[in-house]
Amino acid sequence: MTEREKLVLNAVIDYYLTFGETIGSRALVKKYEIDLSSATIRNVMADLEDMGYISKTHISSGRIPTDKGYRLYLDKLLEIEKITKQEKFNIKNIYEQRVSELDLMLKKTSSLLSKLTNYAGIAIEPNQSKEKIKKIELVHLDDFLVMAVIVMENKSIRTKKIILDKKMSREEVFKLSEEINNEKFSQEELKEFLFKTKGEEFKEITEAISNEISQDVTGQLFMDNAQGIVNTDTVGALEILKLFNDNKNVKILFEEMINKEEKNYGAVNVIFGDELQIKGLENYSFVYSLYKMGDSEGVIGVIGPKRMAYSKTIALVEFVTNEVKEVIKKIEEKIE
Repeated sequence: MTEREKLVLNAVIDYYLTFGETIGSRALVKKYEIDLSSATIRNVMADLEDMGYISKTHISSGRIPTDKGYRLYLDKLLEIEKITKQEKFNIKNIYEQRVSELDLMLKKTSSLLSKLTNYAGIAIEPNQSKEKIKKIELVHLDDFLVMAVIVMENKSIRTKKIILDKKMSREEVFKLSEEINNEKFSQEELKEFLFKTKGEEFKEITEAISNEISQDVTGQLFMDNAQGIVNTDTVGALEILKLFNDNKNVKILFEEMINKEEKNYGAVNVIFGDELQIKGLENYSFVYSLYKMGDSEGVIGVIGPKRMAYSKTIALVEFVTNEVKEVIKKIEEKIE
């Protein structure tokens, strides 16, 4: 692509992102003070259209960017906006408040990103299946009801009520709790330990614990302001709202999207339009970054209209992710 073509494409996309309207050659020259004639601009726009970077909404209209044009813009032309000192101070202040639990921090993160961008803020907890269990506290509520408080090495917490068919005394529950906590297990290791070493003596409660800790190990999804990004006049708005109201399915969809992409832990990534491959979300974009905790990875980002302020949004997601990484580093240092 020539520098002239890049200049025109950048102007077409900038205008569409700002005003949501098509732009013609004459208006483009005036608006962006491009030192080229309208005829030359028309020829350049025709070439860009032939290459699939812009398109007409109808025969006599100006042009708007295509997904291919957006992709080139994001990869090659976009200049990331700088975050102001006040914005940095406000964000840092959120994370300087004492946050010792990962799930609480991620919940704050999804809310913060939503407020900063006016899009849906998203934070996905790392997959828990590889994480070590730091402690399981078994609380004897009565002879047929036990509460398991499961604390992971990354400070996330799971609580499970276990209803028993076979009576267990307070002393038996306490003894089992002590034996479990003598070593640090991964979830798979704990299941193996419970079944191999406890035999029939505590069969029911060990099976219950194993079944319970096997659930929800893929990490929680925290999403804030999903309803705010859906225009109620949009065709299919009701279906989109239904989709966003099902956290489990939404989480799976996001993870499937990310798994199709090349993993890049040092940059903010964008998936948009038809790339989302989700019915009803053709006109949306997912701006996200990945973070790691131990051997597991999590996701931070926003989802909003495809015509979003990418320059600012990418800058905010990047800065927030770096703050999250700093908090995780402190959590891991405490664990060690």
